[in-house]
Amino acid sequence: MEPFFQPWSADHKFYIISMAALWVLIPFLSNKYLGEDSVKKVALLLVVSIIGLELVDDIYRVFDERGWFITTDLPLHMCGFSVFATSWALITKNQTVFELSYFWGFGGALQAILTPDPSSIVNHFYLFSFMVSHGLIILNVLYLIFVFKMVLTKGALFRTIIITNILLVGIACINWLLDANYFYIFEPPPVQNPLIMAREHPLYFVNMEVIAILVLYIISIPMLIYRNKIEK
Repeated sequence: MEPFFQPWSADHKFYIISMAALWVLIPFLSNKYLGEDSVKKVALLLVVSIIGLELVDDIYRVFDERGWFITTDLPLHMCGFSVFATSWALITKNQTVFELSYFWGFGGALQAILTPDPSSIVNHFYLFSFMVSHGLIILNVLYLIFVFKMVLTKGALFRTIIITNILLVGIACINWLLDANYFYIFEPPPVQNPLIMAREHPLYFVNMEVIAILVLYIISIPMLIYRNKIEK
């Protein structure tokens, strides 16, 4: 039986284009037409939207025939953390949380949008929830950058690597207790991603660490260029 969803199908491209349009339009229109109070209201709307979608997704899974499982449906993947990190950053403008949101958002959510796991998208609701949730993560980060004018500060990459690896220790313990694979620590996701060059331990873990650091470094370059531009 052919799966419901195929990467880079017409539906997939529609969501990519739609989310990309929002990434451009919402920060642009907020900067051009909104005052300070309205900008904060839009930020709050983004927080309510992304957390609300997360809750609706969980409720849907509880009543769906596939069910909700503690081993797969807790928000303990990178993108799950990004939902709450970007929301907290929008409310508090906390610098460290913004930096985590920036790297996790572009390092995780963007890859998820481009190379989604077809096995987890079995109907239109799951497709909508997956694409919009990950798209909102990126939108939240862009809003923080271009509307709230937040930038990476010195040492941001190093702090993110340290905090993420400390977090991985806790996630690994949860995985061991639940026999789960949150943050894809024990095995890679079933997606076609050229960055996954090894799928067996210990090479997989080495691949994950080295590639992650390299990707995060590359992701930091546009921000460094942008920071230098606005600080001149």
